[in-house]
Amino acid sequence: MKKKTIIIALLTLVALAGKGQINYRLEGNIGQPEVTDTLILKEERGEIVDGFIATEVLDTLYIVKGEIMPKEGTWSEPVMARAKGKHILLLHIILDNGTTRIDGTIDGSVVRQSGTSLVDAMNQMDEDHQQLIEEFRQAINSGEPIDTMALIAREDSFVVSVLSAHPSDPVGSLAVNDYASDVHHISPQRGLEHIAMLTPSWVEKEPKLQMLRRDLQALISTGVGTMFIDIVTEYNGKQQRLSDYVGRGKYVLADFWASWCGPCRREIPNLIAIYNKYKDQGLVVLGIATWDDPVKTLKAIKDENIPYPQIINFKKTDTDVYAIGSLPEIILFAPDGTILARGLQGDKIVQQLKKIFND
Repeated sequence: MKKKTIIIALLTLVALAGKGQINYRLEGNIGQPEVTDTLILKEERGEIVDGFIATEVLDTLYIVKGEIMPKEGTWSEPVMARAKGKHILLLHIILDNGTTRIDGTIDGSVVRQSGTSLVDAMNQMDEDHQQLIEEFRQAINSGEPIDTMALIAREDSFVVSVLSAHPSDPVGSLAVNDYASDVHHISPQRGLEHIAMLTPSWVEKEPKLQMLRRDLQALISTGVGTMFIDIVTEYNGKQQRLSDYVGRGKYVLADFWASWCGPCRREIPNLIAIYNKYKDQGLVVLGIATWDDPVKTLKAIKDENIPYPQIINFKKTDTDVYAIGSLPEIILFAPDGTILARGLQGDKIVQQLKKIFND
């Protein structure tokens, strides 16, 4: 081998070594001896495609009578993973340098782990959070007046303490994505501040954090009191827009729903009753079929005898404008297109409309 070739090869090895690498090993028992399964191990990262995360396959895990066959591998850095098979789903598996042992599951999916520093940190975070939840539960059951904002402030302090210690690893990501939802619900702006506490280069590696940041920004821009943002879809060669109904001088109760969504279907009789009561008083009830097969949507409309108009075939990339993460999402728009209320269901809808129509 020529001297120049040897030097280039050595430089390449040095560059690769500089990038860092972990050598992980998974072993253990899920605590379900009746389960034999083949699990696909995927990282909880990946490219964002059509509004969803397309995760990358890391490895294959084999479970025989509940026992996880030891599996070793390498990765560029610690990462959170999940493993899914025909019979079982395992969540929040941290692949770190060293051996991670799994001993049983929590609620059948989240695994109990031990063996590495990051796993220990995650376990401590969960233990501290459970203690906080227990204190909240005791306060609620005490019968004394509850200072909701004080409880939220304590949860916020808990999250901040975790982020300060883990600004660029899976524990910090988990804290923001899974442990701060109450804070984010009260204040999307505070959620953005949580993400900003993480190392920017780490956030750019974590699609979940990027999607959360996008959703929090969307919640701010489509919150109560803001003007509606138009969205458009196409079905059967015809474009349909939210602005075909909203901002045209009438109150609009927009129901983002899907045929496969049980809670959506259970809400429909209530919406039909509201439609029949208020249709002559200036209220438009609008169904917006979301994340659904149009053929199944049309069948559901027929089966439920829905009399009010529908927009069909909204994709997730469309509804991301309103940060819709679950269905149904029911939004009430004022005649000028201003958002009056979000997250309505059941009696909450009735109470909102009673105020408007002086019932």
